[in-house]
Amino acid sequence: MSKWGLTHKGTEPLTPEEWNLVVDALEELDKRVSKIRVGLAVWSGDGSTIDFVIEHDLGEEPTTVLIGEGSEDAIGDKWWEANETNVIIHFQNPPPEGTDNVKLWYLILKVG
Repeated sequence: MSKWGLTHKGTEPLTPEEWNLVVDALEELDKRVSKIRVGLAVWSGDGSTIDFVIEHDLGEEPTTVLIGEGSEDAIGDKWWEANETNVIIHFQNPPPEGTDNVKLWYLILKVG
Protein backbone atom coordinates (compact mmCIF):
# COMPACT_ATOMS: atom_id res chain seq x y z
CA MET A 1 0.00 0.00 0.00
CA SER A 2 1.28 3.48 -0.83
CA LYS A 3 1.63 6.28 1.69
CA TRP A 4 -1.63 7.69 0.22
CA GLY A 5 -3.54 4.48 0.95
CA LEU A 6 -3.60 3.28 -2.66
CA THR A 7 -3.18 -0.35 -3.70
CA HIS A 8 -3.37 -2.14 -7.05
CA LYS A 9 -6.98 -2.87 -7.99
CA GLY A 10 -6.68 -4.49 -11.38
CA THR A 11 -9.47 -3.48 -13.73
CA GLU A 12 -12.22 -2.65 -11.22
CA PRO A 13 -13.55 0.93 -11.36
CA LEU A 14 -12.25 3.35 -8.74
CA THR A 15 -14.65 4.52 -6.07
CA PRO A 16 -15.02 8.28 -5.45
CA GLU A 17 -12.93 7.88 -2.30
CA GLU A 18 -10.16 6.16 -4.27
CA TRP A 19 -10.23 8.92 -6.89
CA ASN A 20 -9.81 11.43 -4.03
CA LEU A 21 -6.71 9.53 -2.88
CA VAL A 22 -5.35 9.69 -6.43
CA VAL A 23 -5.93 13.45 -6.50
CA ASP A 24 -4.16 13.82 -3.13
CA ALA A 25 -1.18 11.91 -4.48
CA LEU A 26 -1.12 14.03 -7.63
CA GLU A 27 -1.23 17.27 -5.67
CA GLU A 28 1.93 16.17 -3.88
CA LEU A 29 3.53 15.43 -7.24
CA ASP A 30 2.28 18.71 -8.74
CA LYS A 31 5.69 20.36 -8.94
CA ARG A 32 7.03 17.47 -11.03
CA VAL A 33 4.09 17.35 -13.46
CA SER A 34 4.86 19.44 -16.53
CA LYS A 35 1.61 18.79 -18.45
CA ILE A 36 -1.78 17.48 -17.39
CA ARG A 37 -5.07 16.72 -19.16
CA VAL A 38 -8.22 15.67 -17.30
CA GLY A 39 -11.79 15.26 -18.38
CA LEU A 40 -14.68 13.07 -19.36
CA ALA A 41 -14.68 11.61 -22.87
CA VAL A 42 -18.11 10.71 -24.26
CA TRP A 43 -18.90 8.59 -27.31
CA SER A 44 -21.98 6.96 -28.78
CA GLY A 45 -21.56 3.19 -28.98
CA ASP A 46 -22.58 1.39 -32.16
CA GLY A 47 -22.31 -2.20 -30.94
CA SER A 48 -19.24 -2.95 -33.08
CA THR A 49 -16.55 -0.32 -32.41
CA ILE A 50 -13.93 -1.47 -29.90
CA ASP A 51 -11.34 1.34 -30.22
CA PHE A 52 -11.96 4.83 -28.85
CA VAL A 53 -9.52 7.75 -29.02
CA ILE A 54 -8.84 10.58 -26.59
CA GLU A 55 -6.74 13.36 -28.14
CA HIS A 56 -4.45 14.75 -25.44
CA ASP A 57 -2.33 17.19 -27.49
CA LEU A 58 0.66 16.99 -25.11
CA GLY A 59 3.06 16.88 -28.05
CA GLU A 60 4.88 13.99 -26.40
CA GLU A 61 4.06 10.59 -24.98
CA PRO A 62 2.49 10.84 -21.50
CA THR A 63 4.22 9.41 -18.47
CA THR A 64 0.98 8.26 -16.80
CA VAL A 65 -2.56 7.59 -18.01
CA LEU A 66 -5.48 6.80 -15.71
CA ILE A 67 -8.82 5.78 -17.19
CA GLY A 68 -12.00 5.42 -15.14
CA GLU A 69 -15.40 4.15 -16.19
CA GLY A 70 -18.00 6.91 -16.20
CA SER A 71 -21.00 4.95 -17.43
CA GLU A 72 -22.41 1.45 -17.19
CA ASP A 73 -21.83 0.86 -20.91
CA ALA A 74 -18.12 1.64 -20.47
CA ILE A 75 -17.64 -1.15 -17.91
CA GLY A 76 -15.73 -4.15 -19.19
CA ASP A 77 -12.27 -5.43 -20.03
CA LYS A 78 -10.16 -2.84 -21.78
CA TRP A 79 -6.60 -1.66 -22.14
CA TRP A 80 -5.02 1.44 -23.59
CA GLU A 81 -1.91 2.71 -25.24
CA ALA A 82 -0.61 6.25 -25.60
CA ASN A 83 1.49 8.14 -28.11
CA GLU A 84 2.47 11.79 -28.70
CA THR A 85 -1.10 12.87 -29.56
CA ASN A 86 -3.63 10.26 -28.44
CA VAL A 87 -4.66 7.67 -25.91
CA ILE A 88 -6.35 4.76 -27.66
CA ILE A 89 -8.67 2.67 -25.51
CA HIS A 90 -9.28 -0.88 -26.76
CA PHE A 91 -12.39 -2.64 -25.44
CA GLN A 92 -12.32 -6.44 -25.48
CA ASN A 93 -16.04 -6.40 -26.36
CA PRO A 94 -17.72 -3.47 -28.09
CA PRO A 95 -19.93 -1.27 -25.94
CA PRO A 96 -23.63 -1.49 -26.88
CA GLU A 97 -25.38 0.85 -29.27
CA GLY A 98 -26.60 4.07 -27.68
CA THR A 99 -26.36 7.84 -27.68
CA ASP A 100 -23.56 9.28 -25.52
CA ASN A 101 -23.51 5.99 -23.60
CA VAL A 102 -19.75 5.33 -23.46
CA LYS A 103 -18.14 7.63 -20.89
CA LEU A 104 -14.59 7.43 -19.60
CA TRP A 105 -12.88 9.75 -17.12
CA TYR A 106 -9.23 10.36 -17.92
CA LEU A 107 -6.15 11.79 -16.29
CA ILE A 108 -3.14 12.11 -18.58
CA LEU A 109 0.20 13.32 -17.17
CA LYS A 110 3.66 14.15 -18.41
CA VAL A 111 6.18 14.21 -15.56
CA GLY A 112 9.50 15.94 -15.98
